[in-house]
Amino acid sequence: MQPTKFALITGCGLGGIGHALASRLREENIEVIATLLPHENDEHLVSKGVHVTRTDVTKDESVEELKKAIQNLTGGRLDILVNNASVLL
Repeated sequence: MQPTKFALITGCGLGGIGHALASRLREENIEVIATLLPHENDEHLVSKGVHVTRTDVTKDESVEELKKAIQNLTGGRLDILVNNASVLL
């Protein structure tokens, strides 16, 4: 039996690249942690078994909360990281 693989994908809003990638990785039985902004709906991810966190990657405290959530879920190990969240200036 293969060990569980974990992926973190930032920026997984409905219909975007992050959403598509999270869905595909779940099809491969990879445990996916996806970030969304607080105002974004999560049903498109939760319905596929994706772990969702509300994270604003522009705020240090929000990123620290994400780090703790990853530590709790994965023991601190990530096999895949996709930094898909964009920052608009």
